[in-house]
Amino acid sequence: MTDPSGLLRLLAETTSALDSVRSGESPVGTGFAADGLIAVHAALPGRVTGIRLDPAALDLPPAELAAELTAAVNAALADLPVHQPDLAGLGAELRDIQSRASSQLSLFTSALLDAQAALARRAGDPR
Repeated sequence: MTDPSGLLRLLAETTSALDSVRSGESPVGTGFAADGLIAVHAALPGRVTGIRLDPAALDLPPAELAAELTAAVNAALADLPVHQPDLAGLGAELRDIQSRASSQLSLFTSALLDAQAALARRAGDPR
């Protein structure tokens, strides 16, 4: 299919930009504590998705284990923003695509109006 107006290409670019955010795997943050004996995984919007405790971590006194778990969870949550998609960049890209689509649509509409006027002149309609 031909695309003289470029609209199909612009729509494909828009879809591709949206798919890049949608299809990306959910960002995962990881935090470690107690010299690696504790590992925590978190996902947006701040949900703990997994905790791995090395059996040696269970030998820690309860208060220390709790403090180390807290540290690992906080580290995993702090790791999340590093993996977030660049929504500001995507927004700028979509605004650019919108601007180009608007320009292309104006050109396309103008060409249709010119063609309509030419056909009317050929038919003897004074429009």
